[in-house]
Amino acid sequence: MIKEVTRIAPSPTGDMHIGTARTAYFNWLIARATGGKFILRIDDTDLARNDEKCVDVIHQVMQFLGLNHDETFRQSQRLQRYRDVAEKLVDKGLAVRATNGAILFQPNYYPGHFHDTVAGDIAITDNDKKIINGMVLFKGEDKGAGPVYHFASVVDDIDVGVTRVIRGVDHLTNTAKHITLYHAIEQVVGIGLIIPKFSHIGLIMGRDPETGKVKKLSKRDGASSMLKYIEDGWHPDGLLNGMLRLGWGPKVDNKANTIMSRRRATNMFIHEGNMKANPATLDMAKLKWYDEQYKKGATGE
Repeated sequence: MIKEVTRIAPSPTGDMHIGTARTAYFNWLIARATGGKFILRIDDTDLARNDEKCVDVIHQVMQFLGLNHDETFRQSQRLQRYRDVAEKLVDKGLAVRATNGAILFQPNYYPGHFHDTVAGDIAITDNDKKIINGMVLFKGEDKGAGPVYHFASVVDDIDVGVTRVIRGVDHLTNTAKHITLYHAIEQVVGIGLIIPKFSHIGLIMGRDPETGKVKKLSKRDGASSMLKYIEDGWHPDGLLNGMLRLGWGPKVDNKANTIMSRRRATNMFIHEGNMKANPATLDMAKLKWYDEQYKKGATGE
C-alpha cells in the first residue's frame, strides 16, 4: 500500500467551517491508515482578506480535534517560488506575460479526461480548454502581483509530494485546470510527476430554520463555525464521529458501526467503507446525539 501524502488547506478569512474540518478528518484518515504524511497548508495569499486571528483558530481547531499534522506551511512565505515557476513556464512557451505583468497560461497539452475516485471518469471538455487557455497564473501589479489559487495549489502539491486530494465536490470543476497545470509544470521540472488521485465528496448542507429548506452551509451559518462548537463544550470525538458520517459510510452499516472511534475509522476508512458524492444534510439533533454518547463514556471501539 502506498504511503499517502495528504493535505488540508484552509483560508484564514473567517472561522474554520465544519466542512473544512470534515475534509481535514478524511485526509488525516487516509494519511494515518497508510502510514503516510498529513500536511496543514495555510492558504493566505489573499493579503487583503487575511486575518491572523483566523490562523490561530485553524490551529486551535486542529488541536481540539486531535488531527495532528506532520508538516505545516503558509503560502505567503512561498511567493517567490510561485513567481519562479511561472517565469519558467514563460521561458518554455507555456505561458505569456501580459502588458500589466500578469502571467497567463498557454498549455500545449490537455488531458482528455481524469478519474475521480468518487465521481468516476470526468471528460475535459472543449469549454474547459477555453477556460484554461489564457487562465491567469500570476496576477499583475494592478491586482496585487501574486499567484492565483489554482496555480499556487498545484505548485505546493508538487513540492510536498501530495498523492491524494480529498475535497468538496464544488472543486470538481477546478480539477481540469489543475491536471493540465501538472502536465505543463512537468515539462518545466524535467521529471515525471505523480499526479495525485482526486476524491470529491458531497457538500455539507444546512436547513433554513424558518423555511425548512436545505441550503449550502456557509461560513455565516452559526452551525458551521468550529470555534463555536469548541466554545460550547462539544466533545471532539463526538464531532469527528458525526462528521465521518457526513460523506462516508461503512459497507456494513449496522448498529455496531454507528459509534466509531478515530482508531476504528482509520482501520475501516479505505477498505470497509466509501466516500459519497451526494450532499449530506447536517442534522443537529443527530450530531448532538453523538456528542452525548461520548460524554456518557462511549469509546467507539
